[in-house]
Amino acid sequence: MQHASVAPGARTATDWTLAAALFVAGLLAAGQFAKVAMGLPVLAGTFDRPLTAVAFLVSVLGVVGIVGGVLAGGVVAAFGARRVLLACLWLGAALSAVQAIPLPFPVYVALRVIEGVSHLGIVVAAPPLMAAAATDRDRPLAMAVWASFFGVSFALFAVAAPPILATGGMAALTAAHAMGMAGIALVLAARLERSTRAPLRLDPVAAHVEIYTSPRLMAPGLGFVFYTLAFVALVTLLPAALGRPQLAVSLPLIALLGTFGAGPLMRRMAPDVVAALGFVLTAATAILLLAGWDDAALPLFLVMGLVPAASFAMIPDLNDTLPDRARATGCIAQMGNVGTTLGTPVFAAAYAVAGLPGMMAALLAACAAGLGVTLLMRRIVRASLPQMS
Repeated sequence: MQHASVAPGARTATDWTLAAALFVAGLLAAGQFAKVAMGLPVLAGTFDRPLTAVAFLVSVLGVVGIVGGVLAGGVVAAFGARRVLLACLWLGAALSAVQAIPLPFPVYVALRVIEGVSHLGIVVAAPPLMAAAATDRDRPLAMAVWASFFGVSFALFAVAAPPILATGGMAALTAAHAMGMAGIALVLAARLERSTRAPLRLDPVAAHVEIYTSPRLMAPGLGFVFYTLAFVALVTLLPAALGRPQLAVSLPLIALLGTFGAGPLMRRMAPDVVAALGFVLTAATAILLLAGWDDAALPLFLVMGLVPAASFAMIPDLNDTLPDRARATGCIAQMGNVGTTLGTPVFAAAYAVAGLPGMMAALLAACAAGLGVTLLMRRIVRASLPQMS
């Protein structure tokens, strides 16, 4: 089987077992963030540094995504998603295993940077394989499931990490993560079909030009960035702004309901239409929140959850081959990390200047930009359909 020949209509039945294994790989990739986020106080004590001085150990993986997202798409397109996924799973397993032993702080930082490469490779290689595992009818649902991997992983780590940390410390948590990554690598090595290789071009400028001049490749990422700009910022800031700290746990879970619900919805509507709907409904609930209905925070996150599912579903909807899907996923990885990196400082500044109305104004601006870009990309892509192969 050659990855480049896989078209959306190639399957007659969805391989849900393979899709589940790929989803587990995604959970463990998100776990590369979650294990450090949950264990940050332990790491602060281990390295005898204040919490604020080690907090960057969580976000350093995202910086790698910003710098290398587009290039990662090119690497997956050249070497094949199977090779990159398995290599990055084994790399991640090895890094977690090494992190389980006592290390000097500079060495730990360096390992986290390398771990960012592992994480990026997994989250760029797995979605095209997930899309290829599904039929036309099931593909939107499969991509909606994939889009939930980050939230589901953090929810699982929030439950599992505290007792592991209490009994075995950070070494036990990272060792368990290493075993999980090695285990799913073995499963996927047996399930994924091999592919041929293509020439590798590591020209950063050319790679960015190729993606950001192609509406089909950049459309999913250009809308997704405005979702990520708002989501992490609101999860971080909105509960305190409303005086309801308990929402920090419930809001991400409610967003997952919207993400899962987008799957059946996209069996009736195009993914870009669902993304546009998500931005419109998010803006509407933001206005209700501004009007004084504090409980609007719950439906706000529910409808916001439509956007990531639709964004990931747009990748196979607009791109037929696995190499193109890999490039589009590289774009969405880059844009997603740009949004999560910039969002909290932007929304915090808006809140500092104008309180909750300032934060909601920032959200409305993000929704308007996301809606505008999504509709513009839809128009451009539809206009180019006669020229699309």
